[in-house]
Amino acid sequence: MTSLDRTPAGTEINARARLYAWLPVITTLATLATVLALALTGNGPAAMAAGVLGSAAGGVQITVNIRR
Repeated sequence: MTSLDRTPAGTEINARARLYAWLPVITTLATLATVLALALTGNGPAAMAAGVLGSAAGGVQITVNIRR
């Protein structure tokens, strides 16, 4: 009986690839927490600056390759 698994051999995801996948999420959460803390303590301009820097650092580019 043939296998139904079509995953090519050698496609194991290593730890570094997993880290790169989570890096934008961690950056976004850290930025939101920093902006919230600064805004609640009354540092509006600092919160604005942290938000701008965090959004620039957390920019994500997604590429979709469709094969038919």
